[in-house]
Amino acid sequence: MFVTRFRSLVALIVLICSAGQATAFSGLPADFDPDPDIAAPAEFLGFDPAERHLRHDQVVAYLDYLAEASDRVSIEQIGQTHGLRPLKLLVFSSPERQAQTAQLRADRVRASREGDGPPVIWLGYAVHGNEASGVTAAMITAWYLASARNDEVSGWLEEAVILMEPVLNPDGADRFAHWVNMHRGVHPVSDPADREHHENWPNGRTNYYWFDLNRDWLPLVHPESRARLAQFHAWRPHVVTDHHEMGPNSTYFFQPGVPERNNPLTPARNFSLTATIAEYHARRLDEADEPYYTRESFDDYYAGKGSTYPDLTGSVGILFEQGSARGHVQDTEYGQRTFGEAVANQIRTSLSSIEGAVAHADELIAYQAEFFRSAREAADRDRNEGWMFGDGGDPARGRALVELLLRHDITVMPVAEEVTIAGRQQPAGSAWAVPADQDQYRFLRSVFEPVTELTMETFYDVSTWPLGLSFDLPLAPVRRLPTLGEALESVAAYRPTPPASDAPAWIVPWDQRGAPPLLAALLADDYRIQVFTKPSTIQVGEDDEREFVRGSLVIHRGLQPDSAPPVDERLAELAAEHGSEVVAARRGLAVSGPDLGSPSVPVVEPVQPAMVVGQGLSPNHAGYVWHWFDHYLQQPLTRLDWMRLTRVDLSEYSHIILPDGNYSALPEPAAERLVDFVQDGGILLAARRAAAWVETLPLEWELIEDEDSEDEQQAVPERRAYGDFRDDRARELIGGSVLGVRLDPTHPLAFGYTEEDLAVMRRGRQMLKPASNPYSSVALYTDDVLVSGFLSEENRERLAGSPALSVTRHGAGAVIRVADDYLFRGYWLGTERLFANALFFSSIVGTTQLPSEAD
Repeated sequence: MFVTRFRSLVALIVLICSAGQATAFSGLPADFDPDPDIAAPAEFLGFDPAERHLRHDQVVAYLDYLAEASDRVSIEQIGQTHGLRPLKLLVFSSPERQAQTAQLRADRVRASREGDGPPVIWLGYAVHGNEASGVTAAMITAWYLASARNDEVSGWLEEAVILMEPVLNPDGADRFAHWVNMHRGVHPVSDPADREHHENWPNGRTNYYWFDLNRDWLPLVHPESRARLAQFHAWRPHVVTDHHEMGPNSTYFFQPGVPERNNPLTPARNFSLTATIAEYHARRLDEADEPYYTRESFDDYYAGKGSTYPDLTGSVGILFEQGSARGHVQDTEYGQRTFGEAVANQIRTSLSSIEGAVAHADELIAYQAEFFRSAREAADRDRNEGWMFGDGGDPARGRALVELLLRHDITVMPVAEEVTIAGRQQPAGSAWAVPADQDQYRFLRSVFEPVTELTMETFYDVSTWPLGLSFDLPLAPVRRLPTLGEALESVAAYRPTPPASDAPAWIVPWDQRGAPPLLAALLADDYRIQVFTKPSTIQVGEDDEREFVRGSLVIHRGLQPDSAPPVDERLAELAAEHGSEVVAARRGLAVSGPDLGSPSVPVVEPVQPAMVVGQGLSPNHAGYVWHWFDHYLQQPLTRLDWMRLTRVDLSEYSHIILPDGNYSALPEPAAERLVDFVQDGGILLAARRAAAWVETLPLEWELIEDEDSEDEQQAVPERRAYGDFRDDRARELIGGSVLGVRLDPTHPLAFGYTEEDLAVMRRGRQMLKPASNPYSSVALYTDDVLVSGFLSEENRERLAGSPALSVTRHGAGAVIRVADDYLFRGYWLGTERLFANALFFSSIVGTTQLPSEAD
């Protein structure tokens, strides 16, 4: 019934448009002869898709129609975005092969290892939502593949399987389409200054939570990436395209990129095949008199990027960057650029990718088989049996890493005996092994091995991404694997033993990932929660004692309000929901350390946080915070546009979070409101550039200024070549390195950490001024500061020993300055406890001032 009505609707649209047989869209071959029984996009939509930006539902409707109208196309919903938009994957092939799609996919792992065909080509578009030419190009390309009546397309579909992910970021794409369409007049404005070409914050580049999905191929935090990777590893494509846009005053870029900035773990043959296929892009663009360039600007290094991840996992990834109209038409240095012209180039290189891949199918198939074979040989040559990692006493964090590895098609096996990893004892059942003898050995080396010696000094993205450090788990290579269990297909969530209900109090150890969301839920339900500020040993059974770390929570039955549900029942629910251990205390008298009613076990104050957002601030960093609250703490977070700071009663909030960004445009009255907020008892939590900016607020800081005197005569700098400026600047910016910090585990903001040393992700040159109060530094960068990645000698010397996390009292409140990003890309789990501590334990940070001689 639905299909009949759907086809009738399409027929009606075609009739209304009276379009007849559609003419070829720019970018398609001039002799394109479409099947007249398949409606062209303009016929289906009722408008020319080059004239208006497409909503995602319009794209999906047309692609669903193609799958009904053509026996060359099948379509599958592989997932759903945060915004509940469907994620679609199309398969194009001959009608005969369409019937074999499931069998082909099921056989791809074997075929990829043994060098069997057919070639599989994956076309991916618009991972950045405001790079919209790819969205329309996907629709037009799909129409061409479904309806073209020529030998070339028939040959492609006979020889290859073509997969298409038409919109990698539907939520961002819709945000952008709404913006530009609502600003389009009957006569579009080409002036670059027009409002259409300047989206409001946070713009459509990012996904629902303002993350850059082109950096999520490794962390897999979001449903879009998880859905894609499941299909990617099932299909093991030979070629993967990644269609983007860049600034308006650019032409068209396609890989190969900067040769010196390729990932050294990617085989050289990958880059030569990329260059071979590039000849096909060049030919089609030359025929259209379109300018382009290669081997500049873009690297192929970060493993979590859409054109590099395939390179490290057996495919050939190809990046395309089209100069953008950022709307419908815009004046550029290259003349007036229309949206339709940008779409046409993306169509041309979509077809050239298919053409080149089919022409060199034998080479690509052989390369992939050699990729997996040589990976295993490299493991043997390196005498590497694999890696082991443990949960470090936090089962939830350990299982999170196992789950991530499984999503990357990595073989993970449980360790059946007690082992020591990186000097830490791991009981049986709390550790896992990753054998080196597997297809993805190169990828494993990329994500497991910290690097400090690199051949390059400039990076398009981060220079390192070691998962052991990001999860703060013991991880080490091994020459010999211990006794192992069967390879895991999935990992069960951690389910601790339910807490006993017959106890005067319960304790939640703070050194587990499930504790902060459990605390957040209890505070939201108005329960009274205490916190150990000193280690304490408590009787937890008839003959059992247990030592609890600083930060561990105490939930005393006798302190709970009568209006709240029984606390033991609520604790049992939350323990199961968050995988958090809850331990029953048998008595309030401690074996050693503070008793449960001690002043050293104060009540945690409820929190009501808000975050400042808006133009000039980093959507990515603000998004990390919002996502952390929404999905990890499972609590709402108020987002205040900075233009409203003077119109909102800030006393309603306990914490104001300032994400990374440029605060120079913040008006003086708004800054004054933040000062008053702190003086009146509020907590200001400022990260990265915001941490440096708050030092300019009139809060009677006692900071140690730079040692260099301003009136000291400056030496004349040695002249440097103008052409070296961009590389020199890139070296000093710190594009993404892992640095070491040393914590003060006695400080409330470091509660829950049993080790002093911790790895943090550092981006940018911001540096905190040390406070004159010696008790204010929660974390200092270590003297040998670089743990993994690239860091110039100047930055090593500059950062060594400086504050990384500092809290200072001002009036009745406090300011927390954070130099780094503790929620980086949603997967740096090792430092998220620092952020949780700043939220929940900042109120118990006392005044620390020694008496002076006068006292």
